[in-house]
Amino acid sequence: MINQLKEKYQLSLLLLLAFVAVLGITPFVVIRYLSGNLAAVLIDIALIVGIVALVCYAHYFKKIRIISVISAVFINAGVVLIVSVNGVDSFLWVYPVFVTTFILVKPIEALCINGFAGVALVALSDIFDIISLEAYIATTIMLSLSFFVYASHGVKQFQLLEKLNMIDALTGALNRRAMSTDLKAALYNAERNGIKPLLAILDLDYFKRVNDKYGHCVGDQVLKDFVTITTSNIRQYDRLYRFGGEEFVLLIPEIKDQQHIFIQTLSSAIKAELRTPDGEEITVSFGVALWEPGTTEDSWLQRADEALYLAKAKGRDCAVFSNE
Repeated sequence: MINQLKEKYQLSLLLLLAFVAVLGITPFVVIRYLSGNLAAVLIDIALIVGIVALVCYAHYFKKIRIISVISAVFINAGVVLIVSVNGVDSFLWVYPVFVTTFILVKPIEALCINGFAGVALVALSDIFDIISLEAYIATTIMLSLSFFVYASHGVKQFQLLEKLNMIDALTGALNRRAMSTDLKAALYNAERNGIKPLLAILDLDYFKRVNDKYGHCVGDQVLKDFVTITTSNIRQYDRLYRFGGEEFVLLIPEIKDQQHIFIQTLSSAIKAELRTPDGEEITVSFGVALWEPGTTEDSWLQRADEALYLAKAKGRDCAVFSNE
């Protein structure tokens, strides 16, 4: 969801860039044509057409990230070229272009692009016979660093928002929103690349007794401990989600023929480490569903849930595989 918001936000910025390009540069096309400056006219038209074409491509093909980078490089190259051709009359376009770069791409990328454009401007233009080179360098550095700090703060805010949007506040496990996104990706990879993922629903056995005996504060701590133990006994790219209450979903993006050993090892680790305040062990039941051709998100979860029901019927503290 956050990635979709980022894409929509970035696309809106590209659309705004196209609007500003048409609205802001078109009058100069007319002015320079009337004054006979045909070279500048051609550059301005190329900038307008290029920006609009890039934005249209991003809109229809959803290649927003790469088009943003190309657009940033394109407008920087354009401002260097127009200043080199048109001289001091176009110099003030440099600063809004440098600011726009930080809106289009990552802060460090914008800093690099601006740096190359700034150096190219010094090397290719003769305007510094009129404008103070020292003042230009100082102004450009201050502007770029200021927007670098501002843009970096914005990136951190997006990262924090992403974390808050994808993490269960109590346990620190991923939430259902993150699970839905990851399941879709796992199913896509399975169908496309033949990778065989595994899905398991984990349920803490007799968890209600823990809440009734020790209170909900202790119950909450048990859930936190369960997440800590589980995440420390799975691989870095495996994912644990809180499904609801004391139920969790474990997604194993790729596993070969060791699925029984993997689940049994995890079950044993949880049983050995998860305890009540009195030292009583807390066990977990597993309902496990391997990927099969034609699997959907709902059918996958349903098969795992049915396997979990059988595990509970067998007395809990065990794992049942849906294909068995």
